[in-house]
Amino acid sequence: MLLRNLLACVAVAVGCSAFTSPSNNLAHKTKSSSLFMSTTEEETPDYAQKKGYVPKWKKKATLAETTGTGSLAAEDKGLVGSIPITFQTGEGEDATLITTTATPGQSLKLVASQAGQYIKYGCGKGECGTCESLCNGKYLRPCVDSVPADLAPDPETGKFAPLIIQVKKTRAKVVSSGKFFSLKSFLLGFWNNLLGMFGFVRDRRKARQNWQERMSKEDEIKRLTEEKRRKRQAAAAQSQ
Repeated sequence: MLLRNLLACVAVAVGCSAFTSPSNNLAHKTKSSSLFMSTTEEETPDYAQKKGYVPKWKKKATLAETTGTGSLAAEDKGLVGSIPITFQTGEGEDATLITTTATPGQSLKLVASQAGQYIKYGCGKGECGTCESLCNGKYLRPCVDSVPADLAPDPETGKFAPLIIQVKKTRAKVVSSGKFFSLKSFLLGFWNNLLGMFGFVRDRRKARQNWQERMSKEDEIKRLTEEKRRKRQAAAAQSQ
């Protein structure tokens, strides 16, 4: 019986192996975005740099790329604000930078939204610390904090020093077109399903043992109840 269950588990595991995305090393690519009117640095996967790689789908060029306006400054794009702000995600060569401008006292959540910078929020009240970021050596929470209003411009140039806000990096994987799984992911999925089937058989045996114990206790209760009933009948017969 156990051998038959194990064979069935193996068959189900082979058919239900999970397919996960393979990890890829990433390289940098500088690109401008006109949708959010900000300058960004995006990541290009290594597989796209291989010779002979033909993707099944291609990303269409944006308006800024076709018209050549992607390299415009913030003032030329119509951004309102005198304080330059740079959102940084990651460190070193893997860092992604998004530059925009803001006004003193403007909500950092609104500034990140207009720049296209994704920030993971939690409670939205500044209590949980999910969105906590580092700005020029000080920690702040964009969900409730705003651009400092007490910043002083440079006396020589009359411009404000840029604020660099280091945002927590989120886990995001890049998947190549036409390549959604690998041999490693297939084997890992098979192993996970096999462990699940073994656990199913183990829990089933435990459940059967518990059911047998419960039934034996119920039989014992029936026997004791029958003995008490007979004693009451015998006592009633003697009293008559």
